[in-house]
Amino acid sequence: MTKMIGHVEYANDEAEATELLTEYSESIGLPWGLIPQRKREASVRIATYEDKNNGLAAAKKTFDDDVREQRVAERVAERKAAIQKQADSLVKAVGVKSNAGLLLDLCRHHYEQANNPNFTFGSGMTESEYATFQEEWEEAAQLATQRYNQFTNLYSTEIQDKEALGKGQVGDTLATRGRQGNVFVTVVGAKFNAHIDIKGRKK
Repeated sequence: MTKMIGHVEYANDEAEATELLTEYSESIGLPWGLIPQRKREASVRIATYEDKNNGLAAAKKTFDDDVREQRVAERVAERKAAIQKQADSLVKAVGVKSNAGLLLDLCRHHYEQANNPNFTFGSGMTESEYATFQEEWEEAAQLATQRYNQFTNLYSTEIQDKEALGKGQVGDTLATRGRQGNVFVTVVGAKFNAHIDIKGRKK
């Protein structure tokens, strides 16, 4: 039988810890025999060492974390495999080193990793650079419409003065936004919004 010290449950010895952790790891789909030996030994120590940060629950959590990471990696691999062919082809068609190509590749990465769909792209552009970028993005939109159905709704907005519109504050942070362009793309149903800071004064 395990022992309780305060509100923490511990295994009495390494044999009991091994038995209980083997049973638990198998129950969550993590075969004990496939866990690296050093990891198994560490989990047994955590289950038996009498310290408030250790115990059986803490040992089991290390396995829960492993399973969670494994499932995340599997989902990333699935998303990557699903769009790799179209993403590679579209980025190449647009231009790997063009701003449009770089942004598409970044959106592909964010889709694969299930990252925040709202982000800032690059270190900023001048008005003329943003206008050129909008032309690139429009060309990418036309290509996507013709051949790449996993990439849809590519469009950009005109430059907005976020501060003048009362939207200069970034959440609860001290960061502020000034003039900004916004660029959108939907990747297999996930909508991404890239913010581009505009350098210099309004012409």
